Amino acid sequence: MKKTGWLIYNKESSKINEGFITWFIEEATKLNIDLRLLLKEDLSYGVLNHRLFILHKGVTLEKPNFVISRNNDPLLSKQLEDLQIKVYNSAFTSDICNHKGKTHQFLANKDIPMLDTLFINRDEFEPNYLPFPYPVVVKDVTGRGGNEVFTASSVEELRTLLWKVQAKELIIQRMGDVPGRDVRVFVVGKTIIAAILRYSDNDFRANFSLGGKARLYELSSEQQALVHKIIDQFDDEFGFVGIDFLFAKDGSFIFNEIEDVAGSRTLYAHSNVNIVKLYLEYILKSLE
Repeated sequence: MKKTGWLIYNKESSKINEGFITWFIEEATKLNIDLRLLLKEDLSYGVLNHRLFILHKGVTLEKPNFVISRNNDPLLSKQLEDLQIKVYNSAFTSDICNHKGKTHQFLANKDIPMLDTLFINRDEFEPNYLPFPYPVVVKDVTGRGGNEVFTASSVEELRTLLWKVQAKELIIQRMGDVPGRDVRVFVVGKTIIAAILRYSDNDFRANFSLGGKARLYELSSEQQALVHKIIDQFDDEFGFVGIDFLFAKDGSFIFNEIEDVAGSRTLYAHSNVNIVKLYLEYILKSLE
């Protein structure tokens, strides 16, 4: 029996990811899935007559078997789940992984190496009381793609920076041992699919979208074990994510963040992995 699904993007992201969306639709067709693109701007949802609802262009659609949410909106994902629709990634994953503070808070105390991290509200923070030395990295908790990431080398620089940034919720982290290099591990369900080393000679950020370079990276057994330890903390919540790591001086991994709406341009450019097919096959299997 043919499965039905919604692929949700906002309008801006749908234009940027037109090729990726086409890839999704084509692979879905091969797998006998009726996958329909819905724009977030066309959806309305909430409570009506004491009951949860969701409308598309003002009309109630037949519920799909699943939703792939390529939109950072935990509230929408939770609405869909409460309407008994399976969502990938789950609302829990979306809530935790789209907030860098929540991600670190959730994974702390679980023997997962991570940078010293301070959770702050810009308007309620005194820079004189930083509990670790400079230099530091300042991040918008909801930033993506290396955007809204800054450095400060002194309390004066930090104070000035906090006046300039727009976001109120931030994390401040001790600068990593090896700036400009990180590894993204692509995960579908509980399976490690591939890893990509991203590096930059000109920037402390290694993001491919900011001009960094990339190549396939072979994980050691210790690194694989750390990835699986993180995966296990989320039970069966992952559909498709990217888990990012920095390097310690000894070459071991330091957890950095989890990308809920993971981009895969580097994987496409440097491998023959059909990540969309693998993702859709995982969804079909999990729906059985």
